[in-house]
Amino acid sequence: MSLPRRAVIAAVAAATLATTGCGTHAEPASVPAVTSSWTPPPGLSGQLTLYSANPQDLTDDLLAGFTRASGVKVHVVNGETGKITAILDKEGPQPQADVVYLASWTPAAEYDLQGRTLPYTPHGADRVHDGWIGKDHGFIGRDGSALTMVVNSKASPRLPNDWADLAAPEFHGRVIMPDPRESGTARDLLAAMVSAWGKDRTWAMFDALFDNGMVVRGGNGPALDQVTAGAYAVVLGGVDYAAYDAAAKGVPLRVISPASGTVITPRPVFILNTTRNPAAAKALVDYMFTPEAQQITAAHKMIPARTDVPVAPGTRSYDEVKQLPFSWDQVKGNGTGILTEFTQRYLS
Repeated sequence: MSLPRRAVIAAVAAATLATTGCGTHAEPASVPAVTSSWTPPPGLSGQLTLYSANPQDLTDDLLAGFTRASGVKVHVVNGETGKITAILDKEGPQPQADVVYLASWTPAAEYDLQGRTLPYTPHGADRVHDGWIGKDHGFIGRDGSALTMVVNSKASPRLPNDWADLAAPEFHGRVIMPDPRESGTARDLLAAMVSAWGKDRTWAMFDALFDNGMVVRGGNGPALDQVTAGAYAVVLGGVDYAAYDAAAKGVPLRVISPASGTVITPRPVFILNTTRNPAAAKALVDYMFTPEAQQITAAHKMIPARTDVPVAPGTRSYDEVKQLPFSWDQVKGNGTGILTEFTQRYLS
């Protein structure tokens, strides 16, 4: 006999500790008041379950606005991308979630390829950054974060300019990277580097980094915590929004976009085709792309998906970040294989 839906949700939430998603993220200084002009479709009822690999406070702010406008309550299970995908994979054809909000493009594309998503085009999708809509509209990026070198200026011997600088002798043992088995953004970064540079150049760089004592540990949050504390000097591939938050509170962090290019990883949302409440699930995704919801994203120092919503002051916009020459279709095609090869080369 299967457990009741609420019991399963509670057990999963406890197992994943219901903490933050892909990194620690403190309450922003100013989140727009949730007085939405969005009008939900008539007749919504019931409840939804959202699996989210994004910062819990961002998710909470979004859902507060949605519930206030629609009356639909949303149960949330939070965890890093690796934990959320492990739950979904274990649940198989009978997932508890209605909507999933990840921090990595690759698994969303895989679930879409498996036929598990419900194709849907939310209102406002025509204003989303190019390349942020999955094939046949099975998933769509609703916000993004630039993957950077996050430097503790008091612990670092100097400010690096590019990824390869971190293999220099003065950075020996001072660099930490989020574990791509847990961090969806780190997984996307690896896949993008291989797509842009090829395996030979990419693995040569990582060979040099690991020879220089780079460590891989946990998700973005734990990696940033280590640099904030001064145990390490640099996060390779750190998400920009968490570092901006910490710097605003006086932590001596610098967010450096590598000269050779990086990734702004879109954080995709999708509806599972097994949802028990498709009308409310579609309404939730619609709300996530309203200007109001996108402004909440900006207040949390992420990059909004909508091109007509500006980023927060003091953060870099989409156009200000030099990106690697790759496509998300390439990442979709090679992401899983690259993760396996990276793990075998460096983490086994």
